[in-house]
Amino acid sequence: MKHFIGIVLLFTVLSLVAAQDLDLKRGRKVYLDSCSPCHGITGKGDGIVAANLYVKPRDFTLGQYKIKSTIDGDLPLHEDLYTTLSKGMGQRNSMLAWAHLRGDDREAVLAYIKSLYPRFATDEPPQVISYPAVVPPMTAKTIRQGKTWYEGIECGKCHGLSGHGDGPSTAALRDEQGHKITPPDLNKPWLFIGGSTRMDLFRTIKTGIAGSAMPSLDGIITDDQIWELVDYLAHEFVQPGEQAPR
Repeated sequence: MKHFIGIVLLFTVLSLVAAQDLDLKRGRKVYLDSCSPCHGITGKGDGIVAANLYVKPRDFTLGQYKIKSTIDGDLPLHEDLYTTLSKGMGQRNSMLAWAHLRGDDREAVLAYIKSLYPRFATDEPPQVISYPAVVPPMTAKTIRQGKTWYEGIECGKCHGLSGHGDGPSTAALRDEQGHKITPPDLNKPWLFIGGSTRMDLFRTIKTGIAGSAMPSLDGIITDDQIWELVDYLAHEFVQPGEQAPR
C-alpha cells in the first residue's frame, strides 16, 4: 500500500510539473506573438518598436510594475497583473488592453512573464495594502486638509500648482532606465494609469508607481492623511470623473 501511495504521489507531482511546463510553453508562444514587439524577445523592454514609443515598455526582468495593490517593495498580486493585461494602461500609453485574448491565454502569458523574474517563485506572499471596508466620506474639512498635504509634501514640484504636470522638477524626471517621463495632468483623469476613482487614487498614492518618479507615501503620511489628499485631488482636479475632456 505504501508503495502504491508513493507511486500515485510521484505521478501527481510529475503531472503537475508537466502541466506547468505546458503552460509556460503556451505562455511563451503568446508572449512572442503578442508582447515581444514591444517588450523584446527576452523581456527586457527592447522590442523592435520600443525605440519609437514615448512611454517605454516594461523590462520584465526587473520585476517593477506600476499598478499593484501591495506594499512598497513587494511584488504585485497575480490579480494586479491580470487586470493590467486585460485593461491596459490608459490613453496615451503604449500598453493596450488585451481583453480580447482568451482567459487561459492571459493566464499562460502571465505565468511566462513571471518566470522572467525569479522573485515571483521565491518570495513570501506579498502584503496587500489595507483598504477600508467603506470609503470615508469627502467633506469640506478633508478637502482643506488635503490641500495642505498637497502643498506641504510638495506634490506641485512635479504635478504643478494647478495640477497640469508642469512643476519645476518636471524637466529632470526620468524612469528607472533613464527615459524622460512627464507627470500626468491631474485635470485629465481619463489619462490616469490605474484609474481615477478615490480608491484608485488611494492605492496609487500609498503604493507609488514602481520604476517612475512617483514615490510611495506609505509611512510618510498616515492613511487618514492620504484620504485627505485624495479628497483634495478628487475635488480640485478629478471630478466629474472619467468623462470626455472638459
